[in-house]
Amino acid sequence: MNSPFQGFQESKKHFSALPDQFFSELLPAIDDLNELKVTVYLLWNAYTQGDFGTAFRLADVLLDQRFLDGLQSEGGEIEACLAQAMEKAVERGSLIEAADPSSGEALYFINSPRGRQAAALLNQTGEFAAQTDVKPTLERIQANIFQLYEENIGTLTPLIADALRDAQESCPEEWIEEAIQLAVKNNVRRWKYVESILTRWQEEGKDGANRRDDQEDHRRYIKGEYGEIGQH
Repeated sequence: MNSPFQGFQESKKHFSALPDQFFSELLPAIDDLNELKVTVYLLWNAYTQGDFGTAFRLADVLLDQRFLDGLQSEGGEIEACLAQAMEKAVERGSLIEAADPSSGEALYFINSPRGRQAAALLNQTGEFAAQTDVKPTLERIQANIFQLYEENIGTLTPLIADALRDAQESCPEEWIEEAIQLAVKNNVRRWKYVESILTRWQEEGKDGANRRDDQEDHRRYIKGEYGEIGQH
């Protein structure tokens, strides 16, 4: 028997968001435990990645052994049980199923505006957003830059989410986290300020003597040297 649950943490760093409709419409209706677990898991996974347009493969979920350990297999193959649960979520309307045109492999999207848009784009162009290289798993639960932004800067709009993804491609994630922390420290909770720090680190270097420029960056920002960037 597993050891008793020790209780929830109340820090915002340990929370994930679920749509209200999950509680009002899906939770009362879902009568299959595996389907319920898959639905919650993929909602959490999409939220953690900061993109509800992410395409999920069955193989992606099979990488998370901790999650698989919690599924009810009833003596059957775990992969077949997982596939059945995902198909039930498709039938209920929680997920959208499409096919990778290059392989024919099933792809699953959250049935949300962003997910429907991504599925439509796949059908039209054959393009889709796969999971990130570092895939969220239950063994790797930690605050990512999307959560960090929401907790410290403000609302995560689609434009800001795109900007954060662009920053991930050009900067180490540690830089983004530190730039957000500097914005909080200097009480300038604006993405453009975070972006200006990252740009300077890229152009001039982050460590050594240039670290002294962090406070100068703040002073220039406050005095208006960055123009209108404090407004966004």
